[in-house]
Amino acid sequence: MSAPLCRSLSRRDFLKATAGLFALAGLPGNPLTCWGSTIPYDRTVRDRLWMWGHDAGSLKNSYGIGTRGGDILPGEAIQYMGIPNVCMVRFTGTPHPPFDDYAKQFAHARRLTWSFVDGDRNLTTEQKKQLALDLAGKLPNLVGLDMDDFFLGDAVPKTEGAEAQAHLSVGQVEQIHQELTVHGRKLDLSIVLYSNQLHPAIGRHLDIVDTVYFWTWRARDLEKLESNFAAYRKIAPAKPTLLGIYMWDFGEKEPISLEMMEHQCRLGLQWLAKGEIEGLIFHCTPLCDMKLEAVEWSKDWIARHADDVVRS
Repeated sequence: MSAPLCRSLSRRDFLKATAGLFALAGLPGNPLTCWGSTIPYDRTVRDRLWMWGHDAGSLKNSYGIGTRGGDILPGEAIQYMGIPNVCMVRFTGTPHPPFDDYAKQFAHARRLTWSFVDGDRNLTTEQKKQLALDLAGKLPNLVGLDMDDFFLGDAVPKTEGAEAQAHLSVGQVEQIHQELTVHGRKLDLSIVLYSNQLHPAIGRHLDIVDTVYFWTWRARDLEKLESNFAAYRKIAPAKPTLLGIYMWDFGEKEPISLEMMEHQCRLGLQWLAKGEIEGLIFHCTPLCDMKLEAVEWSKDWIARHADDVVRS
């Protein structure tokens, strides 16, 4: 289906139309489980849960967090939280390549993605992309590559009609998307989007990628989560999307309230049940040994809802 048609349909209409195509073709499943990831989702909430992975120690004494804890490895953190999937993002440039030994901790993960647009300034985007593809050739559970903090500022184009300001142009993202096949296995390409970046121009980039990670940077803006998500859906009505769930208010450098945790998780579960999103991402692994109230609340929430059944 062409990008213009995808964006002209509502998400509900698009999913109905695509499901019909699956039925006509005699294919199993539906677009939520077969479109995108090389490892289809099952119908439980747990299988749709992801965790944002950063290296051990990467958040020490930053964002107001302090130095207590933060030494847990991502593989240990997802086990502690009861989350099967992890997006590994090298925002501090660690781990350093080669990644083979480091990646062994993810052998138990159901799905893994790896960043190539991130905070690492020691390697070029091309070098990071190639390292991620090499790793994917060795790990069958590595299902995609991620572009973190992709848009610049509020993503407003420099001139009217121009592309949204971003780390890569539309043409560059198109080229990269064509390169994501490893041993005959097509990898997903995912992009980070913040609720303050909802300029219509972002649609040209979003049309290309397989999955969008939708985040709200400041906890106070979670009060507008429903309206912001609705505005996002006007730009990308049918795009597979994971809702980002922060367990610390990084924008204000302070703990996030349990009220805001409940608010975003309640909406996430509601949208997941309706098929509006494909999953949730909890942020982030270094927080998981800090005994933070929001982390422990999230761990309990996951245990309560992990076996809930969502639409197939």
